[in-house]
Amino acid sequence: MHKAPLLATLFASTSLFQTALSAYNLADSYTASNWFDSFLFFDQKDPTNGFVQYKNLASAAKSGLVAIDGSGDRAAVYMGVDHTTKDPAGRASVRISSKKSYNHGLFIFDLEHNPGSICGTWPAAWLLSDSGKWPIGGEIDIFEGANDDKDNKMTLHTTPGCSIEKTGFSGKVETSNCDVNAEGQGKNMGCGIQHPMRNGQSFGQGMNKDGGGVYATMWTSTDIRIYHFPRSLIPADISAGKPDPNKWGMPVAKFAGGCKIDEHFHNLNIIFNTAFCGDWAGQTWNQSSTCMQKAPTCQQYVQNNPEVFKDAYWMVRSVKVYQQQDSKMMLMRRGFGKWVGEQVDKFNNMLFGKPEDRAKTPGRLGWKRAIHGMVEMRGVGTWLRERADTVNLRFGGRPEDGQGRNGLKRALHEMMEKRGGGEWFIKTWNKTVAWLNKHSPGGH
Repeated sequence: MHKAPLLATLFASTSLFQTALSAYNLADSYTASNWFDSFLFFDQKDPTNGFVQYKNLASAAKSGLVAIDGSGDRAAVYMGVDHTTKDPAGRASVRISSKKSYNHGLFIFDLEHNPGSICGTWPAAWLLSDSGKWPIGGEIDIFEGANDDKDNKMTLHTTPGCSIEKTGFSGKVETSNCDVNAEGQGKNMGCGIQHPMRNGQSFGQGMNKDGGGVYATMWTSTDIRIYHFPRSLIPADISAGKPDPNKWGMPVAKFAGGCKIDEHFHNLNIIFNTAFCGDWAGQTWNQSSTCMQKAPTCQQYVQNNPEVFKDAYWMVRSVKVYQQQDSKMMLMRRGFGKWVGEQVDKFNNMLFGKPEDRAKTPGRLGWKRAIHGMVEMRGVGTWLRERADTVNLRFGGRPEDGQGRNGLKRALHEMMEKRGGGEWFIKTWNKTVAWLNKHSPGGH
């Protein structure tokens, strides 16, 4: 057997493992065909003190605030605001929340048009927990801005004990403590990352001129990442319905560091809304030289100039939610030990051929039997930890030979505990393949 075919097989098997452990499968697709059956319309007083009247579905449809634009594959959901009347009680708008809540997932928002960059407006597409009093359960602001903002702002809002590092993404950190009552930050600020782009393509009118685009949010136990793709740069895997974040490069925002994600974020609903003035657009009115020249206050401007809000609308092509087929899901569905056995069978078939082709070479089945036997006798978790010990002895010596050499063992055990056997198994497998590539003989 020659080195090159063996390693090609190993790499192919590694790819098979990775695909099985990290693939995202479509869980829910919100489009024009099911949009209004999938969301609830909020029609109570705005909790952020905005100059806005949120309408229920019947009222919004009757007054033209919501509609379906186009047909077939080109259909999109229109959600606008009143742009004809001067109502002293507030401008009519909509706020919707998905009937279904989520724990983890890949959320892909395809936005053809958004209401941003208009003085007085405060549009947002976000995830909010239904678990209790805000901010218990967390809030993830994916797409948000106020007044004439040109850059998107992405923010987490949490209870105490969550902060982020300032590396691993292309955006600009504005605040790093996600606690809404953090000292040294404005009230309710949370941890925020701004996404500046040339020509303002990340938000508002600049993004609309580019035909909109996609915002993708990947929420796992480890971190929360947000990616942005202008219309002309949407990855082919997203368009094909097979998103692969591993191919997308650096995110524009990554919320990770001093935050236990699963403790702070759970049971989140998808929300779209367009507010006016209130705790953000109203409070920052005088910070915009453009807006403050239009009227003394945000409320005065919004009430008396309905025509300027004609373009303050959402046009949403779709929101798609994907769930990861990870090791935890496989553990629940089949048991991780059984899954490892299945992968061993696949690898064995690739390396040695199908069973019917191996009748004359039964000795080659020994490796497979040994693996199966160890898994069945010890359990996969114990077996993998034993392999960590073996690797440590091979490369780092025995514990009594020096404390420093025991680091690899500790690191491997910690990864097992923090990430689960599946992720650890993949990383260790990749390292094994790399080692074989470097050290295996040319052939035998």
